[in-house]
Amino acid sequence: MQLSVFVLLLAAAPALLGEPATKSVPVQNRFTKRVDVLLEQTPAVMRGDVGFKFVDALTGQVLAEENSRHFFTPASNTKLYTTALALTRLGPSYKFQTDLRTTGPWKPGQTTLSDLQLVGGGDPNLSGRPVPYQVDAHDGDPLGVLRDLASQLAAKGVREIDGNVTGVSTRYPDERYPEGWTLDDSLYGYGAPVSALAVNDNLVSLKVNPTADGQLANIELQPSIENFLLLNEVVTDLTHESKIDVLRPPGSNELILRGTIGLRAPVWEQDVAVEDPALFAAEAMIDVLEDAGIAVQGQARTEYRTDDNTCAEPNAPAAPPTSADQSGIVLASHESVPLTEIIRVVNKVSQNLHAEMLLREVGHLTRGDGSLRCGVDEREKFLGEIGITKEGSGYSLDDGSGLAREDLTTPDSTVSLLRSLWAGPNRYAWVNSLPIGGVDGSLQHRFRGIRNANRIHAKTGSLSNVNALSGYIETRRGRWVAFSVMVNATPVHSDKIQHFIDRLCALFLNS
Repeated sequence: MQLSVFVLLLAAAPALLGEPATKSVPVQNRFTKRVDVLLEQTPAVMRGDVGFKFVDALTGQVLAEENSRHFFTPASNTKLYTTALALTRLGPSYKFQTDLRTTGPWKPGQTTLSDLQLVGGGDPNLSGRPVPYQVDAHDGDPLGVLRDLASQLAAKGVREIDGNVTGVSTRYPDERYPEGWTLDDSLYGYGAPVSALAVNDNLVSLKVNPTADGQLANIELQPSIENFLLLNEVVTDLTHESKIDVLRPPGSNELILRGTIGLRAPVWEQDVAVEDPALFAAEAMIDVLEDAGIAVQGQARTEYRTDDNTCAEPNAPAAPPTSADQSGIVLASHESVPLTEIIRVVNKVSQNLHAEMLLREVGHLTRGDGSLRCGVDEREKFLGEIGITKEGSGYSLDDGSGLAREDLTTPDSTVSLLRSLWAGPNRYAWVNSLPIGGVDGSLQHRFRGIRNANRIHAKTGSLSNVNALSGYIETRRGRWVAFSVMVNATPVHSDKIQHFIDRLCALFLNS
């Protein structure tokens, strides 16, 4: 059944679901025995920590549960809490704006600017990613948005920047890495630093190609911005495989590649995070300006700000948004897609940076400060409003993406969140943002051999020894089940744990 007929489902709910239950109690029915058998067949799960809860999304009737109030590391299931917050507080049509401005005088026809500033407005998709989300789509020009801004500037007759080009990332404080992220995370694209100005997800893609036996391999950067000092120590050999390590001293822009790549090996690829997002953006802007025929006499510069602790208390009236980014003359602008499409990218592909930016944007809009603390405080307030408290069903979430290892929540809290969004006005946009079993996003290659897996709409979560899946199942009879499965402390390959989770969900498909 397509999500577009949710309204019809609601109209037919009494016939499909029967009378609402008067209270939620564990149901000892056919699911109990099936779940027990599945657990017995999966000793790796039994030796770890497993919790789950499956309920009727409409009535709350419990269909199956185990350790549902125990705490688990949720990994990227944390994004459910962040995107639900953003959808509720910002609204589905919310948009971001990125500007080119000058702080000096300018009038139409003037060909030279004294300076140029690229002002980040919190848009996560300043990249070549196709939006709206498309399964298996290929990325376009990673600097395409910047090229459009440069074209707008050139159309105004600007031919020269007499001073510097500055990347302005002051909408949120300069808090690039939440506590709980590891030092290793900061090297890779999935751990890219958080900023209000984020070009190409604050990362570059490395591609290593073999050349000739005994010769240094060829290394390409995309986009090819001179933000890194690259030391190539990768040698081509006669094998069919690659053994390559990437190193970067903490706080440095030096990349060291070591190892070997086989002459017959495929191209080796790795996304690497930049160290200074605003500087990277300014350098990229200079490149595209010069491509557009606009000369730049100065250099790339940055502007950040520290947290000024202006965040209102959790229960205080919301402060108005700050206006620190509004000075100067705006010469070109780029408007983002609506928030519904941004959230769809976050949940479909589990994009960490975008989730962190959304959490801070909520703080910026509701508390007058885009700090991590303000975003976390507003999320706590939001969860309290829908009946999820730290003291009740329980959670402790320190970031927006789930990359923080200290994050904890329960299947019970997660199902409560899912039922709240199901009952709210943004149900379609919310469910449509989740990966579909066997079809797209992080579930594209899951549920192999399971019929009707496309009736499962759920968010994945994975870290070392952590696997989770939470979302909705449309049953054969048209009933919708909200569920959360979390498995921790299982030092076996994640494929085995994911297979267990997939089979567990499949028990409810034909109910």
